[in-house]
Amino acid sequence: MSAVGNAGASPGRPVARDEAPGRWSSFGGGLRLLAGWFSVAIAILNLLVDLDHAPDRAYLLFHAMLLAGGSLLISLSWSAAGAGPVSCAAGAALLAGGMLFSALPVIDAVCCMTTYPVRHGYPFTFLARNDGGSWHVDHWHLLADLLFWAYAGLVLLVLSALARRATRARAPG
Repeated sequence: MSAVGNAGASPGRPVARDEAPGRWSSFGGGLRLLAGWFSVAIAILNLLVDLDHAPDRAYLLFHAMLLAGGSLLISLSWSAAGAGPVSCAAGAALLAGGMLFSALPVIDAVCCMTTYPVRHGYPFTFLARNDGGSWHVDHWHLLADLLFWAYAGLVLLVLSALARRATRARAPG
């Protein structure tokens, strides 16, 4: 659309209206950008701080996912993703399945709740049990694991939306 209004519009095609986003849309976009920049900043700062020694693989994977997920939040708007219901379901399934399947097996974690011999969760141990059978849930590690799997679901959502868009572009029509 041009500054004149409908200059250049073809006859029979509706003219797009430029409207300002609503209050809630702007609020959601602002939160998305804040979360994205915060994730990117934390990932870079934590990785830079740990350059003097070799951190474990789970720590590096968590911060790589934080960097990737934060970058996606910064660069993509929700409407630009073009994800369908199948893509959204796949991302949600990865979040739920990742949390569930990472909590089932007993892991040998280098970090996180080492006083408990039986530990569950990936990339951080958020559920542990001692020899007496009492369970302990670390809520901060639980939130970190939820963030990790949510960003993994976001990466899957964006990849499936891009694949969907590519197949639509190639489809004869």
